[in-house]
Amino acid sequence: MPLVAVKGLGKRFAGRDAVRAVTLTVRSGEIVGLVGANGGGKTTTLRMLAGLLHPDRGTGTVMGAPIAAIRTRARRQIGYMGQRTALYPELSVAETLRFHAAVHGVPSASARTAEVIESYGLGPVVATRCATLSGGWARRVQFAATVLARPKLLLLDEPTAGLDVATRRDLWNWMQKLAADGCGIVISTHDLAEAERCPAILLFHGGAAHPQTTPAAVAASVGAASLEAAVLQIADGGMA
Repeated sequence: MPLVAVKGLGKRFAGRDAVRAVTLTVRSGEIVGLVGANGGGKTTTLRMLAGLLHPDRGTGTVMGAPIAAIRTRARRQIGYMGQRTALYPELSVAETLRFHAAVHGVPSASARTAEVIESYGLGPVVATRCATLSGGWARRVQFAATVLARPKLLLLDEPTAGLDVATRRDLWNWMQKLAADGCGIVISTHDLAEAERCPAILLFHGGAAHPQTTPAAVAASVGAASLEAAVLQIADGGMA
């Protein structure tokens, strides 16, 4: 059974469509990119998949639960990382990870926390208060906290935005390793070079999502040489 299998999702705010016509399938080990300009509906879609927003239209399941009423058991298998760094400033990195382990009831919490610190290279900042971390270190800690409980579905909203090249590389290496271990990943991005690294994408344009496809197929559909060129052509009216 797919981790995500939804059809025709839509959400309205103040009587206006924030997003419509989202049809998406994500299986274990897959990385799917939500691609499009800022404000195009990517964050709203991720929040619906995480159970943080209820869709106004559409059907389907996330982790086996109906998308309109994602149960607690299903939520425990979902890791969601928003655009904003959500760390308690007064806690150290080690305290942050221990807190997340306790909240999620992680088995063998001390061993798992030590494993995450090692895996994500957090040793140099383990005693540092989160308030004093640089943006790159804060994002590394946030990612580590998100995957601490070994989610089966990982939802990442612009996880590499504003990061240095080395941290972006590390995040992608970690995502690919998690996918190789069977985690399904949905990542939103407006960086088209980054989107080309996703085996499958969902392109948002004009408030709607085009059918799930590959970056190469999007480029081929309009005769473009790259995903970036294709998206610019689509934005200028090159796709119906």
